[in-house]
Amino acid sequence: MKYDDASWHYGGEFPDNSPEEYGGTHIAMFLKWCFVQGWAGEIHLKDEPEDTKKVIAGKLTATEFFFKYCDGKLTDEDFNAEGNQFAEAYYGEDGLYLDDYANNFGNLMYEAPENEHDFEVYSKVLESRFKSGILTNAQLKEHKPWWKFW
Repeated sequence: MKYDDASWHYGGEFPDNSPEEYGGTHIAMFLKWCFVQGWAGEIHLKDEPEDTKKVIAGKLTATEFFFKYCDGKLTDEDFNAEGNQFAEAYYGEDGLYLDDYANNFGNLMYEAPENEHDFEVYSKVLESRFKSGILTNAQLKEHKPWWKFW
C-alpha cells in the first residue's frame, strides 16, 4: 500500500524555486517520527540498519534517507505492523496528517528543507494525535466534548 509519493507533490502545484526534495520533506518527517517510535519496517532494519539508526539519531536527514532508500514513496514496507496501523488511520485517505501538518507547518510546505522544521514541535503534534486516538476526519466528527451527553 502506498501512503504518499513525493512526485504527487512536486508534480503538481509546486514552487518553481524549490527543489523536488521539498515535495517529500513532510513525508520524510513522518517516516522519521515513526522510526523514532520503533516502527521501522523490516526492510530498513535488515538492508540499511546503520542509516536507519542515523535518521533516528538526527545524523542523517529523513529526507535524504527517504529519497535514497524509499525512492520518494511512503509505503507499508517502511513500517512494522504497529506503524502501519497508525499510518493507515492517520496518514491514510481520511486521515488528519496533512491537515495537522498544514495547520502547524503550512508556511514551510514545499518552501523549506527538513532542517528548518522544528522536529521537537512536529513530534509533539504527532504524539498528541497518537495519544488522543483521534486520527481520522470521521473520528473527529464523532468526537463530542466531555460535557455533551447526547
